Amino acid sequence: MEVTNVESTGVRDSLIEAGSSDLNWESLAKVATIAASTDESLEELRAVLADWESFSKSIEKGAGILQGFCQLLLDDASHAEETLKFQKRFEWGVTLYVRACLARNRFEEAVRAGEEGLEKFPDAPHVAYAAVDAFLRSGKTDEAAKILHKLKKAEDGKAEYLYHAGFLKEKQGEYQEAIQLYRQAAQADPHHAESYFRLGYLLDLYGTESDDANEEAVSAYEACVKITPTHTNAVINLGLLYEERERYHDAVKCYETVLRRFPNHGRAKLYRSDAAACTSMFYDKDMEKKADRQSQVLKIPVSDFELSVRSRNCLQKMNIETLGDLIMKTEQELLSYKNFGETSLQEIKEMLSQKGLRLGQGLESKASDAAAGRNPLEATANPEILGKPIEELELSVRSRRCMERLGVRLVRDLINKTEVELMSAKNFGMTSLNEIKRKLADLGLSLRS
Repeated sequence: MEVTNVESTGVRDSLIEAGSSDLNWESLAKVATIAASTDESLEELRAVLADWESFSKSIEKGAGILQGFCQLLLDDASHAEETLKFQKRFEWGVTLYVRACLARNRFEEAVRAGEEGLEKFPDAPHVAYAAVDAFLRSGKTDEAAKILHKLKKAEDGKAEYLYHAGFLKEKQGEYQEAIQLYRQAAQADPHHAESYFRLGYLLDLYGTESDDANEEAVSAYEACVKITPTHTNAVINLGLLYEERERYHDAVKCYETVLRRFPNHGRAKLYRSDAAACTSMFYDKDMEKKADRQSQVLKIPVSDFELSVRSRNCLQKMNIETLGDLIMKTEQELLSYKNFGETSLQEIKEMLSQKGLRLGQGLESKASDAAAGRNPLEATANPEILGKPIEELELSVRSRRCMERLGVRLVRDLINKTEVELMSAKNFGMTSLNEIKRKLADLGLSLRS
């Protein structure tokens, strides 16, 4: 793919401009904003990278750093790390190298590079913040706190400082304090995407009812995704929250937004499939309402109906108080009772038919429930495995939330659920079902058939 064959959207010009002087955050941010603004600009960015050897001759300074930065913009952290490891002698080179390592969960290398960066560039805030991220992601909160303490005098009140102070609190488990700091960071800079993302994330998981946490989480994610370049994880999480609110079409749009930028994004593909399936599953809600109405009907006392004295007395002597009790009897059982004849039988059948019921109906349901029983594997499986908390299965956020809704706390609870029961849970699709089945199979278990 040659750059000259792709229509210019400003990506090339922004890169040339950024490389015309020493790199800074403003010039990098401009490249990111232009590159991620449209599908066409992303296509131009890909074309530029494909012909980088030729194009880089137009850049006066920092060509290697800009190449790695562009690779990060396209979520190609592997190539970005390879490119940027030769640029660590520069401030922005080591900063972006740490980011690339973190994107690949290479925490030890990120920490090592961050420490080197701090030694070479002790007065560069962006290097210090990259090091803080590396320490926090690797669980070294004390080291991160020391760096933030040094930064406080010069940086306190700035969005980047408030954000990292919030991230430190989050890693220390002080979620409410972290939430407040993320709010302050977003107020200090309405374009600070990471602050909105972490705010939405924590509100969704740990927000209190007094915070109106759910709605604020949605608002935080919505603010985040409006910022260019688009925060991929924010779009995914927003889609999940839309699904919880049964806004399935909006959720599909979120996942499709990710797929336009990254066509092979695995989670976006799977979630889009689940959300799309839910758009045609509204009948489930109607079925639930219907089942609830029927449950109320079965509780109606037989005394509410205008029955003959003979029929009423016979039902009373048989301890039949509600319609639910009545459908547990067959015609033969009623006729075998003293003084209960065909006239009374017909009267009872007509009464039941008014409510869409019939004699013997309850016995059919009971037989079906008895046949279901418990999972036979429960009798032979290792008790320690059956007693494991669901959290130890390390399920995805979506599957974990569904388990909470269904009251599934232990592996024992899970294996006594059927596929139908799980699929009836809100936002539980084939992707989640397959995940559950794989996790159980790893333990030598399966769902109840």
